[in-house]
Amino acid sequence: MIITVHSYKGGTGKTLLSANLAMIFASRGKNVCLLDLDIRAPSLFSTFKNKKQHWINDYLNRACKINAVLNDYTPNYVKEGKLFVSLANPSTDAIREITAKGRKWEMEVLGRLLNLKSSLLDKMLFDYVILDSSPGLQYSSINTIVAADLVLVVTSIDKSDVHGTQRMIHDLYDLFEKKTGIIKN
Repeated sequence: MIITVHSYKGGTGKTLLSANLAMIFASRGKNVCLLDLDIRAPSLFSTFKNKKQHWINDYLNRACKINAVLNDYTPNYVKEGKLFVSLANPSTDAIREITAKGRKWEMEVLGRLLNLKSSLLDKMLFDYVILDSSPGLQYSSINTIVAADLVLVVTSIDKSDVHGTQRMIHDLYDLFEKKTGIIKN
């Protein structure tokens, strides 16, 4: 199952929720892959360090295969599950490069994300793939929604965030007929 963690605006705690959800599933014996797809403002690198030469950006740019960006972060106390993490490149140059990409590139990325169902779930036998998405309604976040089986929307108690989240669910998630859960944080 692919789960996207999304929000209407930043600062709602979606990255922390993504990491905790991945850790909970792994500690319960599931094989989990956590992908940092908040490529315009990555933050998972502050919790996990990249042990690989490549970043998720490289996979999205077709510079490598998905296994080249997966870091094994399975804790020692986890005996049956696995936790793999792929990080977005936090460098200013990498963020600038990604933000300069156009709609054609974003459409190609959607194809890469849809291929993850086959490569990560079927071939690499992950039980869960968790996508930590960019907030809002950018192409990159819409791509993660389209690729997901379930979307968890994290909202703060701020009135504008709640209203924006409601509009986003009505206008976007209903359009794609996505199973959606809402988490107030």
